[in-house]
Amino acid sequence: MNTLVIGFLIGCAFGAILFLGGATSYRKILGTLRLRDMTIIKLMLTAIGVGSLGIYLLDLGGLAHMSIKPAYIWGVIAGGAIFGIGWAVSGYCPGTCVVGASEGKLDALFTLLGALFGAFLFSLAFPVLDSLLLQPANLGKVTLEDLLGIDGIYLAIPFSLALLYLAFFVLKDRYE
Repeated sequence: MNTLVIGFLIGCAFGAILFLGGATSYRKILGTLRLRDMTIIKLMLTAIGVGSLGIYLLDLGGLAHMSIKPAYIWGVIAGGAIFGIGWAVSGYCPGTCVVGASEGKLDALFTLLGALFGAFLFSLAFPVLDSLLLQPANLGKVTLEDLLGIDGIYLAIPFSLALLYLAFFVLKDRYE
């Protein structure tokens, strides 16, 4: 099966999980941002926990080909700030705005269009940003497993278990 088709099907499954988990619900998003409703945080922690372990298991079996990207400190800080501000203002992250737009939510559609426009502007500004912001703080392809000298699976197992434990046994909803 074509890699693009597989990616599309995985994306559809991920979107369905986001929808079924309530990640496009205004009430759930607001509850998450106020740290009252932990549903979306639990959904994220579960996805990261399962995905982290899954990708390393696939890599061990020779079925995944991870490509480590360089760590650009200023780029990570700026991207994180833009992501956080965008999520707080719109109530959507990149995945949930696509799901919300497919549900017909206009605010999600405008968020998606804004994200695409922002990505277009970034692509135009990239040559200047690359030389000013990215390259001066380029740490290269740094990984925790390289720094610690430990195979990634031995980091992924406790990391994934900790996230799943946090999601299922520690985080509790707080209602007023």
